[in-house]
Amino acid sequence: MSTAGFSFASGNLAKLLALPKYLLSLLVSWVVPRGRQRWVFGSGIGVGEGALPLARALRDSDPAARIVWLVADEAEADLARAEGFLAVPRIGWAGYWHTLRAGTIVVTHGLGDANRFGVTGATVVQLWHGAPLKRLHLDSPVTTAVRGPAIVRALLRRMYLAGAREVDLFVAGSVLAAERLRSAFRVDPGKVRVLGDPRDDELARQARDPKAAADARARLVTALGDAGSAVGDNETIVLYAPTWRDGEPDPAVPEAAEIATIRRTLADIGAHLIIRSHPLGSGAYEPLTGERVHLLGADRVRDITPLLGGVDIVVTDYSSLAIDFSLMGRPIVWFAPDLERYTASRGLYEPLEVTSAGRVDRSWADVTRRLSELRGNPLAHRAAQSEARVLAARFHAHPEGGAAQRVLAEITALRTPLRELVTGESVFFESFYGRQVSCNPLALDREIAARFPALTRYWSVTSERQQVPEGGVALLVGGREWLAARRTARLLVVNDWLHGGLGGNRFRRRRGQTVLQTWHGTMLKHLALGRPRVSLRTRLAIRRESSRWSLMLSQNPHSTEQFRASYAFRGEILETGYPRDDRLAKAMLGSERNPIAVRSARAALGIAPNARVLAYAPTWRDGGLTLVDELDVRALAEELGDDWTIVARGHTRTHAFGRYGGASARVIDASQHPDVNDVILAADLLVTDYSSIMFDASIAQLPMLFFVPDLAAYRDRERGFTFDFERAAPGPLLSRRAEVVACAQQLAEFASDAAWVRSAEPAAAAWRARFNPHDDGGASARVVTALAERGALG
Repeated sequence: MSTAGFSFASGNLAKLLALPKYLLSLLVSWVVPRGRQRWVFGSGIGVGEGALPLARALRDSDPAARIVWLVADEAEADLARAEGFLAVPRIGWAGYWHTLRAGTIVVTHGLGDANRFGVTGATVVQLWHGAPLKRLHLDSPVTTAVRGPAIVRALLRRMYLAGAREVDLFVAGSVLAAERLRSAFRVDPGKVRVLGDPRDDELARQARDPKAAADARARLVTALGDAGSAVGDNETIVLYAPTWRDGEPDPAVPEAAEIATIRRTLADIGAHLIIRSHPLGSGAYEPLTGERVHLLGADRVRDITPLLGGVDIVVTDYSSLAIDFSLMGRPIVWFAPDLERYTASRGLYEPLEVTSAGRVDRSWADVTRRLSELRGNPLAHRAAQSEARVLAARFHAHPEGGAAQRVLAEITALRTPLRELVTGESVFFESFYGRQVSCNPLALDREIAARFPALTRYWSVTSERQQVPEGGVALLVGGREWLAARRTARLLVVNDWLHGGLGGNRFRRRRGQTVLQTWHGTMLKHLALGRPRVSLRTRLAIRRESSRWSLMLSQNPHSTEQFRASYAFRGEILETGYPRDDRLAKAMLGSERNPIAVRSARAALGIAPNARVLAYAPTWRDGGLTLVDELDVRALAEELGDDWTIVARGHTRTHAFGRYGGASARVIDASQHPDVNDVILAADLLVTDYSSIMFDASIAQLPMLFFVPDLAAYRDRERGFTFDFERAAPGPLLSRRAEVVACAQQLAEFASDAAWVRSAEPAAAAWRARFNPHDDGGASARVVTALAERGALG
């Protein structure tokens, strides 16, 4: 049995030992000029992967481009020369020099595809090598494994992060793949673009053109050598492609009895099995070879993807090759004998049962039965084709192909000066660091769009899945267009700090720019400088941040006072009421909410019109970023019974730490719903703790309960309050779920005549008078008028 010579642990050790070379090369890169027309390509498999179609597209579209392919041996050099590229050994002075001089570097597996010591200062494009099914890079403990003390592991992690920052463009085939790459490499969303994978361009062509697919089959059969003559024109070709296991033995190598079953099944169904191990590892499949079983290693075909159109069925475990093959809409058999172990070690981004539509075979006996079923049962075959098409829809945003041209266009954009990426007068909006399109910025967008339609409206977002208002332009955080828009917009409207993204792009307000800080709620808890035990470093950061703001927006006199103290803000504060609450104010008919508004909000959340609705909206905690569910919404739903629906909305800082309710049908997680007003208007009862939602819900005169079992700790040790909350609260302060259930049941029975509701009404009225004096539905208009009067709009 043979195993790969490379493992993550050995590769990581080599990285650490090479640290002095990295530092020296960094100094050299500052003085050696790079050529715009100099391109370096490299791939972990040699001359192939998405780098090859990209290099071909460059060669055909730009004859002046000087294309160098970095190679590992003479066989790779011959392939590069056959394409018209200059072949240069990757390791050594020549590879280092060409990498150091290149304006653009394209890799598929990592910076080591080039000469990693010469990449600093170039435009680096990371194509990757397939859709991420298994966990990558910093998302998997295996990939960053190294022996040694904690300081060594910390240094290795920093090196991984530094390497990711060298990359200017990560290319993804889909939004799902992009999200996983962003997580794995810890890079800003704008560094990862959904352009399609160039390695799938040829396969996309084969999916459209039967002649191209037939040609791929002919080339695949020819690659088998003499064994290919045994493959009949009408026989089925099954490709088995197990993934790499970091140098460990392949657990799927069949025993003697399984070999006999495999051979018999292939003969019965008229099929040939081609075994293609991962280029970085192989299993001992030689005993299986025979009349209908053939090995096809990288020595014969370096890149199998362009030949997948010649395959009828793919069998694999966790290989991204299945995602490529899904473009063909043909059956995929998922075979993972070590599923539990692999999931626990390397890890998967989603359960394999999700990827495979619920079926994962665990033995060769299962696989052979499945192959027989696919060949003998037309209904099973069509169902498998349908599953493949669903998989393709998830992972291929551009099934039409053309990725190579899109990547070249994106590289051109990377080279374009920032000032040329945006034009005309514009406004830049950002809500919660781009994680939402919501809050005060969203309300002001509507007003500005109506009154100043000629302005370009840019929205900062962290995902392609986010929807911006009609006419708005979404810009991914950290991308060059995002940087350009922030730099050139006449007006910036934000509701939190002006962060620089993971890339550390610090914002500096320029002459003629107005930054409106709307904030995102009236403060019960202390903020910024008002928090206990604030360090000198944090105090300096707070003052530096508030100096970037031109204007602040305040909901009420209390907020105005707190902004002056908490942020040491000396600029103008517009105390106008909150634009985000205009909708709530307009939804009121006296002291009651308009039934039409309630039905609309419930429809937006997927709630039945006549359901009883309890909204739970806790804030986050300083002690650790976790999902805050002190109330236990699943248990609450059970105790309240079928008549109630629970709508849970977590703070934006906790969205990455799970969802509320699990599989409970009576719990709706609305944490990422774009408009919190839907949650408020849909609810019969709000339960919160210390969240600023209490200052919005009071406008809708929504009955409120405050579930605060940690009241003393939060008040005395964590944040503290800006006023006497226990005395002023517009509803009961509770510490047990049973109390919440009892209050909800009273409300269901007696409505506004419930004893606790009547008891809270004087405090609720005083609360509205104190905190909602300006929330009359006209705040957005007042703010936009004020901005226009100050020259920020017009």
